[in-house]
Amino acid sequence: MGWWRLPRARRAARVAARLEELGRREAAGREVAGPRAEFREELRAELLRTHQEERAAPRRPGPAHARPRIRRVPLLVRLRPWLALGAMVTATMSVAAVTYSSGPGEVLYPLKRAAESTLLTLTRSEAERADRQMTVARSRAAEAAELLKAATPDREELIEQTLEDMDSTTRLALEKVKQPTKPPAKVRRFAREQKKVVEKMVPKLDAENREIATEYLSLIDGYAGPAGN
Repeated sequence: MGWWRLPRARRAARVAARLEELGRREAAGREVAGPRAEFREELRAELLRTHQEERAAPRRPGPAHARPRIRRVPLLVRLRPWLALGAMVTATMSVAAVTYSSGPGEVLYPLKRAAESTLLTLTRSEAERADRQMTVARSRAAEAAELLKAATPDREELIEQTLEDMDSTTRLALEKVKQPTKPPAKVRRFAREQKKVVEKMVPKLDAENREIATEYLSLIDGYAGPAGN
């Protein structure tokens, strides 16, 4: 707006000077009745001329305000946090899957056992804890069966540890059965499944592990119930 104020101020100064000049001229011969008609006409003409000059004067456009240039962020940069999050989730799921499928003697197996132990500790319901303990015992039986197919130097030791863990976990689960002579259907089903898996392993075990497996079969035999029930 500075470009507009300056010419306008100059014209106002010119008009003021003109009026002052006219005033001096008028003062020299002014009568008591007021300004002469010639003075009024000349003043009116001067004001009209100034007004017309202002209207006719072209307005110079002010400096265009340059719009700030918005820097576009590349798509890859915007997606980078989401890509990193997706990669982290994928890696976590992959590690969890590998950990869950790991077996005795493998690097991630201690993590699997720690996760099972934590889950059992956090379980408050006795019935739910018994269900989880039976699930863990099933895992130990399956791991022992897989170890029989392995050809590792410490296979017998790993089988022994796995069978002992299976036995202790099963005992903890069955302790919560209120009527051992008439166990619930899920307990009978668990005992039958375990019996089927362990019986297949017995002929392939060495003497020490065979003894552990035989004692285990005696433990669960009373909970399996008659066949077909």
